[in-house]
Amino acid sequence: MPGIVRTNVNRRLFMAGSVTAGLAACVAPPPAGPAGEPIVETASGKVQGYLEEGVKVFKGIPYGASTAGQGRFRAPKPPQPWAGVKQTIAYGPPSPQGRPASMPAPPPPPPGSPPPLINNSPTGAQSEDCLVLNVWSKDLTGRKPVMVWLHGGGFSTGAGSSAWYDGVRMATKQDVVVVTINHRLNVFGYLYLDDISKGAYADSATAGMLDCVLALQWVKQNIERFGGDPNRVLIFGESGGARKTSSMMAIVPAQGLFHRAVAQSGSQLRLDSKAVANERTLKLLRELNISEKELHKLHDIPMDALLTASPLAQQGTGQFRPVAGTAAIPAHPFDPGAPAMSANVPMMAGSNRTEASVFLGPDPRVINLDEAGLQQRVQALVPAGEGPGVVDMYRRIYPKAGLQEILYMTSTDRGYFLDTTILGERKAAQNRAPAYVYQFYRSTPVQGGRYFTPHASEIPFVFDTLRYGTSIGGEPTASAQDLSGIMSEAWCNFARTGDPNGGDVPAWPKYDGANRPTMVFDEKSAGGSRVENDPRSEQRKRMLGYGSQQYGEREAGPA
Repeated sequence: MPGIVRTNVNRRLFMAGSVTAGLAACVAPPPAGPAGEPIVETASGKVQGYLEEGVKVFKGIPYGASTAGQGRFRAPKPPQPWAGVKQTIAYGPPSPQGRPASMPAPPPPPPGSPPPLINNSPTGAQSEDCLVLNVWSKDLTGRKPVMVWLHGGGFSTGAGSSAWYDGVRMATKQDVVVVTINHRLNVFGYLYLDDISKGAYADSATAGMLDCVLALQWVKQNIERFGGDPNRVLIFGESGGARKTSSMMAIVPAQGLFHRAVAQSGSQLRLDSKAVANERTLKLLRELNISEKELHKLHDIPMDALLTASPLAQQGTGQFRPVAGTAAIPAHPFDPGAPAMSANVPMMAGSNRTEASVFLGPDPRVINLDEAGLQQRVQALVPAGEGPGVVDMYRRIYPKAGLQEILYMTSTDRGYFLDTTILGERKAAQNRAPAYVYQFYRSTPVQGGRYFTPHASEIPFVFDTLRYGTSIGGEPTASAQDLSGIMSEAWCNFARTGDPNGGDVPAWPKYDGANRPTMVFDEKSAGGSRVENDPRSEQRKRMLGYGSQQYGEREAGPA
């Protein structure tokens, strides 16, 4: 999930520096635009960025053509080349999502409602011409590790323009190249038309993921001109971005375009079945009054009409998302095992201690939760009759935990935590490239600490953007900054070598299914960052006995 989108561009212009050593002998200095602004010649044309805190920043670079009209529900195409120099100093448009412009705004929350921890609504006009990316690099020479971020928001919302994802500090302190992207979402990215079109739309249910593939192809072709190494590309993401990252491990045309992967709070074991996807598609066509023989009309339906019909089509089936068994994704990503096609790709995966608090915490019924409500909600998460025993287990292990914390932990362990351990074990069992597993335990002081360690709260620590993440993490402190330094270094070490160890990062062993060594990230006052074997072992084993919620045909969420 992204944080608040920063709409004003902070342009601090400095004179371009001299070319550094290394490639200086064989690579000409990058040209400079007005007031020293950097210019890079990509395969499609020249782009002009700007300098921010000494980092060269390029925003809104096209990596694909418009997906509107006949481009809808089809694999993306490269952008049309342009003449002259394109200014790339502002984020590009996000994919169509959320409430259509023609629909009245929802009523404001009731007085006294708690402020949201996350703003998941990108600003700016939405457009089907949304295949753009952003690049941060300290200098345009050398061959730095490249970190490509896949944004959160499920498969339905979000953009690469959140201030939480700002790459300035990573590029400065860790000497990496950071890339964030926009791509097609929801019905525009994942409408399954293959069956009813008899193969004419074979890429429709994976169009959004194929956009990500095209972005990686752009990186392979162009990133060296931004100082990046096309042979050291890491993909990483949180929540929906982690689900995309997990899925990329099983996407045929993505192989060879990335070399490490990190899934933060979103281990995707299984994707949609064709049966559920077909059900959703038929509902959408009924809402649009289009027959199965009139699919050509989908190219002319207004963007807002598709957004209006989509929520009705998703009732009972879940969000539009990729489908397993298609040309690009022949099998589920991590079920029954890790994908063989990416066995040589090192992977990190992890989750936060109380992910579910970000979804449940604003609900007045949870704020005022009583014993009966706790029992009812926990029972909805586990097999019939198991609820009371699960609550008793948490009370025994955590005797000081209140009703809300028990609910948050149960919902988190049932989903995010369990799935993280399953993915880690299956990746490690291949005995090829290593797997590393972490847990994020840092409690936020926001709103009196009642959210504990919510979903998405690790993002500003990874990107070293605590100053932009105060809504979820509170005002930055020296202790929080120290933790951010360790986490950012671990992620960048992993991008650099495929191993997170080094520098200030505590020794972090590879994951295995026997000892389950797990890095626990926390502030020094709470024990600091350290390795624990099989943390929350009793909870994991109990939830594993129930099986992953992803084995259901329909998406499950917090109770």
